[in-house]
Amino acid sequence: MTPVSPQILDALTAGIKSEVAAYAFYTEAARKLTSADIKQTLQKLALEEKDHFHVLERQYDSLVRSERWISTADILKQPGLPDISEDMTSQHRVLIEEVRKATSTHDVLKIAYRLEEEAYELFAGEAERATAPEARAIFDKLSRFEETHMILIRELMRKYPPD
Repeated sequence: MTPVSPQILDALTAGIKSEVAAYAFYTEAARKLTSADIKQTLQKLALEEKDHFHVLERQYDSLVRSERWISTADILKQPGLPDISEDMTSQHRVLIEEVRKATSTHDVLKIAYRLEEEAYELFAGEAERATAPEARAIFDKLSRFEETHMILIRELMRKYPPD
């Protein structure tokens, strides 16, 4: 077997960190905002970021253990997916504090958009650089998920303009 590229493992690690940050953000933002529709949307986005975390975490584990890529569908079928603990989310105190200091729904959404844009750029860039078709497929799929989040957040920003 060909050893896994350290760049791929670094990219997966960066993606894992990005997804944990987004999860921590959306969880805190959902606590802060009171509007039922936006709270529900933020909770949904938090769960999607958690799913992305699971995909990246399992993919990393599979590559380190067996140097094999596994499908997203197979990843999500596996029992015992890791959880995002309070310890992991506490690493994002600065981001959580940024949410707490936001004075409007629009301000919270601007932070959300920034996080999604950063994740999109990370995954799209890795998809372009990937030489393994499996890597390209995983990163491309994740970049498209982040792109749909960006579209959703832009729509919410129009619904909740600056005060």
